[in-house]
Formats: sequence, structure tokens, C-alpha cells
Amino acid sequence: MRFEFGPRQVVIVALGTALYAVMNWLSASFQTVPGATLIFPATAVAISFSMWFGFWGALGAYFGTIIGNFAWGTAVHVGITGGVHDMIEGLIPALVFYAAGDRLRRDLGDARSLVTYVIVGVVIGTGVNAFLGNLNYVLWGLQPFNAIWAGLWTWWLGDAIAAAVLGIPLLRFLTPFVERTTLYHEAFFARRRALA
Repeated sequence: MRFEFGPRQVVIVALGTALYAVMNWLSASFQTVPGATLIFPATAVAISFSMWFGFWGALGAYFGTIIGNFAWGTAVHVGITGGVHDMIEGLIPALVFYAAGDRLRRDLGDARSLVTYVIVGVVIGTGVNAFLGNLNYVLWGLQPFNAIWAGLWTWWLGDAIAAAVLGIPLLRFLTPFVERTTLYHEAFFARRRALA
């Protein structure tokens, strides 16, 4: 596998950044308390773009976090570090699916793929993001360390709902269309085959 970088990857990062930022802004309108949202649609963008476009899709979540955080009134430095855990949220399920090769379907079209996605995407990936996100807030003095556990559950729930309710249909129904585009990546950093 070779590392590929060119116009296709720039387009992927730009699209991912724009969609993630818009969904991040939209999430601000679902706040239940300041900083916590009932559903965080940007999670579905981070996961689906990482599943379709590998590293480059995840990179869109990083930049989308920085831009989208302006809707929340969050300082830029918080978004710069926060983008890392938002990337990780998409990378966890993507890396599992890329590593599995043909044994797992990115369109979640069989029971094994769906169950794997629920475990690594909906539960683990969003949980890791929620934990690291709360640590990020502690790092920058936005919340005390003893508030991590309370913040963890609301963050995790908003992300997990989005990963399940939005992420599953996105992957199930749009993957066949995305796979036919020249942007789709079969490998984590590059596409292995030429599309006919």
C-alpha cells in the first residue's frame, strides 16, 4: 500500500471539514445544557467519512471540529486539541473495517458487519471520544476533573445516538453510491484499484 496525496484527498478533506462543521453548528441547537447536546450529528459524518475515505475522511473531522466549535463559543485552542479526539472517534471503527478487509462490509449489509459497527463505532468509538473530550475540557480549565464522569455520560449519549440513528443508515444506504465514486478509498491511505 502506498501513501497517496493529491487533489482527490484535498477534496475529501474539504468535504469532510464542511459537513462536519455544519453538523457541529447544527448540534449547538440541540443543547440540553450548555456544552451538552441530545444528539451530535457530526459524529455520523466523522464515522462515515472515515469508513469511506480512511485517514483523509478522519482529517475532515479534525478541521471541522476547529471550525464548528465557533458555534459553541469554544476557543480555537480547545478545538485544535479537541479535533484529535473527534478524529479518533471515526478512526476506531474505520481501522477495524479496513483491517478486516472483505470479512466486514462497510455498508453494514450483513449481521457480522452491523454488530461490529455497533460495538466498535456506536459503543467504543463514541465512548473514547466522550472520555477524551472531557479530559480536553479539564486540560483547558473548562470543567473540573471531578466532573468528568458526569460529562462523560451526556457526551457519550449524544454521540452514540448519532452514530446509531444517523451513522447506520448513512453507511447502509450511501456506501454503494460512494464506492462508485473516484473519491472512495479501498485502502486506509489510498485506493488500490482503478474504477471502471
